[in-house]
Amino acid sequence: MVIENLSPRTITSYLHAPRQLINYWGLPPEKIGSEEIYAFLVYLKEEKKQSRSTIRIAVSGIRYLYRNFLGRSEIVDEIPYPKSEKYLPEILSGKELKCLFDGTGNVKHRVLLKLIYSAGLRVGEVQGIRLGDIDRKNMQIRIRQGKGRKDRNVPLSKHLLKELEVYYRKYTPQTYLFNGRNKGDRISVTAMRWVLKSAIKREGISNTIHLHSLRHSFASHHLSMGTNLFLIQRLLGHESIRTTMVYLHINYRMDGKVKNPLDVMYAEQ
Repeated sequence: MVIENLSPRTITSYLHAPRQLINYWGLPPEKIGSEEIYAFLVYLKEEKKQSRSTIRIAVSGIRYLYRNFLGRSEIVDEIPYPKSEKYLPEILSGKELKCLFDGTGNVKHRVLLKLIYSAGLRVGEVQGIRLGDIDRKNMQIRIRQGKGRKDRNVPLSKHLLKELEVYYRKYTPQTYLFNGRNKGDRISVTAMRWVLKSAIKREGISNTIHLHSLRHSFASHHLSMGTNLFLIQRLLGHESIRTTMVYLHINYRMDGKVKNPLDVMYAEQ
């Protein structure tokens, strides 16, 4: 997996399902056949109530084990991926987000939430931002090795830059923009989730909102402002435009102007 340049997160995901499969049957994988694999996947769906995306990762991990390690691809060739679930992403309105941000008194937590929204970032991308990735001159943030092992630049909000300066002077982070408990270590996903959970609880917002909802909100608000769908695709780092097209449920007008939704929210003050 390392030689194939799979990301550490993908490697961890691919190893998880085979371990579960082995523990479920109490047998080594070479003694587990397709019928047992089918039964295990049904168990994940019906008893563990796991989502389609989680089961899809499980199928990928099991396929990788049998094809690439055991050399028994015939056992997994017919195992299908679960069909896509039709859903619209959870988003927050500009008013809800502004209340969420303004109600967050801790500057580190407020900057964290504003950054995820204003740049449309994934959780892992936020964790990996280093101090040197903030490009004040070009008003960009360098995202290194995002999903698919690809680098990209995302916009740096003028409004956010001011708060970043306040945050830096107060917390003096080292190496990573957001340190964990020890300076030099990056912030944990658990800590980031706690920040959002505390904020939405304080504001009385639906508990179905997750950190990724801020990224969804970024994309949807850009569409409503008239930003071109292909530009949004690049900003989000989507491989396919079809992934970005889920946001077309929002009516929008094309006016050719690209603005940062966080700056619009605060009237670029």
